[in-house]
Amino acid sequence: MDETENIPEIPGVDPYNTKVTPYQEISISEIPSGSIIDIGAGGEGVIAQIGRERITAIDKLQAEIDEAKDKSPEAKWMVADALNLPFENEEFDNATSFFCGMYMSNEDKKKAIKEIYRVISPGGEFWIWDSKINTEKERFIIVLTISLPGREKFNTGYGTKNTFQNEDIYKEYLEEVGFAIEEIKVDKYWFFIKAKK
Repeated sequence: MDETENIPEIPGVDPYNTKVTPYQEISISEIPSGSIIDIGAGGEGVIAQIGRERITAIDKLQAEIDEAKDKSPEAKWMVADALNLPFENEEFDNATSFFCGMYMSNEDKKKAIKEIYRVISPGGEFWIWDSKINTEKERFIIVLTISLPGREKFNTGYGTKNTFQNEDIYKEYLEEVGFAIEEIKVDKYWFFIKAKK
């Protein structure tokens, strides 16, 4: 099948200034164990839907939290900035970030990774799912079909004005802070990284 057949038309999106991906299938069968801080958790609340009460789900925007809360009311939801987390050192076992870094500048990514390193325990893991972006256009939208354990598949999308990001940027910043890279999976439009403190 021609890849262009799988690209959705999005009302109000200018195709001349926006790169829209074909639907990307992402299946998440597990997340880290123990307590998890989930960065940029609003919108769909994907990680909170799996981890429920184990998740402290943060987002900078109350509107994003309001949208996600009812999908996993058991999670602890709070407005917080990933660049200055209101938590003690080593307060969480692990951390996750699901298509959140694409909204940050590279400088902010570095700061957020440093903060995440601070608030997770030694031996803790940071699992990252994010967009691989390389476009000349003004905007980028990745559209996803997501499968979670015990849930029906659902479609969603994430859009940004960021026009370049890849797994190598993350790898560099993670290692700079002290994380060890355990796994990297790279797809055409997205990647998954597992890093350990």
